[in-house]
Amino acid sequence: MAQVWGEAFSRGRGAEAAASLGWLCWVPVLERYVFPQLGGRDWYSFARERCSGRPLELGLSLCCGDGLTERYLLQSGVCRAWEGIDISPAAIASCRQAAEAAGMSTLRYRVGDLERMKLPRHGYDVVVGWMGLHHLRNLPRVFREVKRTLRPEGVFIVNEYVGPPRFQILPRQVELTNECLGLLPEDLRRRPSGEVIREFVPASAEQVAAFDPSEAVSSHQIMPLLEREFTIVERVDYGGAILHWALHETMRNFRPDDAEHMAWLERLFDFERQAMARGEIGSDFSYVIARKREGSA
Repeated sequence: MAQVWGEAFSRGRGAEAAASLGWLCWVPVLERYVFPQLGGRDWYSFARERCSGRPLELGLSLCCGDGLTERYLLQSGVCRAWEGIDISPAAIASCRQAAEAAGMSTLRYRVGDLERMKLPRHGYDVVVGWMGLHHLRNLPRVFREVKRTLRPEGVFIVNEYVGPPRFQILPRQVELTNECLGLLPEDLRRRPSGEVIREFVPASAEQVAAFDPSEAVSSHQIMPLLEREFTIVERVDYGGAILHWALHETMRNFRPDDAEHMAWLERLFDFERQAMARGEIGSDFSYVIARKREGSA
């Protein structure tokens, strides 16, 4: 009988077991798969080099969540000071507490609804959208505000899920994810509950929306809007069309200190690379450095 992944939403197994982007929080994936595609640099050093190579004055983080991104960007020297905006008062309180605990006095946070608020004209050298833009419905308005608030030489950095809305992936993606999982021995194919994954079946749009009404609501609009409204300086499509799904419930089975486990992981990386090279899948995640078009207000 098929093991229906969509049940994760209705059973409330938690964010990571359901719709999270947790594969990108796992160090082996970053160090062995993603960062080599950024020339061996991590997210933040890559951003610093592509901005100017020297600290700029002020950056803005959209949908800042727990504030981790701004703390790393500050430490990496992208900007001397950062502001963060999030709609959640609890998230902003957590950001402020973490910044204070870390002694980072140049991090400032405020509660705000990005789909309604106005941003100051020419207010920031850098604006960052980091795994939060796909939760926004009115992206055209948000992107217009980003253009307005960027200074003339400003940079827009986007690191995002840009795949199908509500995670309604293509049938071929589902087939390939199952083929990918089929490469693994049973002990590496277990859910956190201990059951072996026999078949991956994606959640329905209704299940995703019930779990989180904002989840991937407009992810498919991100790249077309970026290409229309900004000049793309650099774009790294780093995959995830298969690995996002093959690893979301299995990655905790792979021990980084086990050479055999890491060899199996490399097989999964190769599987996705080859499928992308054949043109069977695209990339569901992209890292983009963009600038205002010349002459933009």
